[in-house]
Amino acid sequence: MFGRTWIWVTLGAVVGLVTVGVVALTRTDPTAPSASGRHTVAARHTTTTTEPPTTTTTIPGLTQPPEVLLPPLPSDPMGPGSSGDVVKAYQQRLADVHFDPGPIDGNYGTAMVYAVQALQKILGTERTGRLTGAEAAALATFQYPTPLQPDGEAQRAEIDITKQVMTLYEGYQVRLITTVSTGSGESYCYNTPRVNPTRRVCEYANTPSGRYTFREFRRGWDKSPLGQLYNPFYFNGGIAVHGYQSVPTSPASHGCTRIPMHIADYFHNLVKVGDAVYVFGGKPAQIISSSPISAAPVTTAPPATAPPATTPPATEATTTTTAAPVTTTTTAPPGP
Repeated sequence: MFGRTWIWVTLGAVVGLVTVGVVALTRTDPTAPSASGRHTVAARHTTTTTEPPTTTTTIPGLTQPPEVLLPPLPSDPMGPGSSGDVVKAYQQRLADVHFDPGPIDGNYGTAMVYAVQALQKILGTERTGRLTGAEAAALATFQYPTPLQPDGEAQRAEIDITKQVMTLYEGYQVRLITTVSTGSGESYCYNTPRVNPTRRVCEYANTPSGRYTFREFRRGWDKSPLGQLYNPFYFNGGIAVHGYQSVPTSPASHGCTRIPMHIADYFHNLVKVGDAVYVFGGKPAQIISSSPISAAPVTTAPPATAPPATTPPATEATTTTTAAPVTTTTTAPPGP
């Protein structure tokens, strides 16, 4: 009995020693090979920080108009007074590339002249408003120029003072190209404010470069100290894009951007308050002088009863000449 007990105790001790050895080996060597021969690594608690994704806005390139085959001009040049299917074909092409020639009716009118002038300004040809063979060929293969503000907003206006052209973008694509007339650079004076003016200001008629935003639209004719503005959309103080009866091919305004009347009828529907306006090639605003307007002198009325007439003593006749006050008037150039 004692012998069997000793055997079982001895056998248990051996098994226990083997178990302890295996456990110790497993705990002290986390990289020991497994039964398959591969090393195992003890799991560790790690913290992973995920950076927020970078958002990149890709500005799409301009969608260029396809080339077309246009009919030959019946006369070279072709201009106001022309009519017929050939005129209608060129009106349609101008409209397709977002110049506005007015109604597509086959009549070469004022709106068509303005559209052709805008094309000529971009091409760098003479600004006659009449189509020659050179403009006809260029129009058939017309491609939009590179934007002046390539990284500009999707909805924006770009005013090129050098070429006297404004391009309107919608969704990064050309929506409208029109001829304009901006600040003449001449000096002029005006009284301000319009009602009960208190100051006389003289400055240069410049359209300053910079980035602005459309801020206020006034429907119809808006009276300013310098004249009437049709459907003005203000973007820089008193400077606005507005319609005017005369839009010369060169700078002629007090600083505003004049556009043809038929475009001013709907321009405010293409833009909204807050849209960007970029002006390139303009000169800084410069005030020459600003002075208060003097109050009118007070005139004292003569006494109601005249003194009795007396005969003055005979003296040498004296003639006194009172010089009229000299008034200098500065006439502002026509139109805002």
